[in-house]
Amino acid sequence: MNFLDRFDREEARDILLGFFVLFVALSVWWYVLNRNAPLWLVGVLGASISLTAFLGHEMMHRYVARRLGGISRFKLWPVGALIALISAPLGFVFAAPGAVYFSGIFDNERIGKVGYAGPLWNLVVGTVLYSIYLLLGKGLIAYIIGSVGALNLWFCLFNMIPVWMFDGAKIWRWNKEIYIITVAVAILLNVATGFVL
Repeated sequence: MNFLDRFDREEARDILLGFFVLFVALSVWWYVLNRNAPLWLVGVLGASISLTAFLGHEMMHRYVARRLGGISRFKLWPVGALIALISAPLGFVFAAPGAVYFSGIFDNERIGKVGYAGPLWNLVVGTVLYSIYLLLGKGLIAYIIGSVGALNLWFCLFNMIPVWMFDGAKIWRWNKEIYIITVAVAILLNVATGFVL
């Protein structure tokens, strides 16, 4: 099965809109926190974080759900998109302009694996990028890579909250050991990367 299979026009539109909304929100948020940063840098960070931490996360949910026999698609959540845009100037971002919805999967194991795919993506990407940052040391490229890595690790931890529709609730119901280990690793890595932001 192709990773990018069966995108129809409506889903492609929702993905592009979700990416654009989060790009704007994260760029505004970054600028609020770093007013001396050049606008091109703010844009690069906003786009890179949106692409890896949000879009990559959601596409992993979509892919794994389909691999496990479900039907899945990304849908824009207009209320979440609006909240993201409103919250950004206040210094935080509610990063949920949309999500992957799936059906045809009913057991906790497969639901948990679909839920785990997103945070695991963020954990792996964040760890790899932050490791590259540590190897590079100082410099603008290192700063960008380290910041994008740190935000991916934060997205991982945020999505592991075990309540409501968060991925963490699905993972907790499926496998508590995997949940505890992932949260422990994510907390340690977030503590280690806190100085980048």
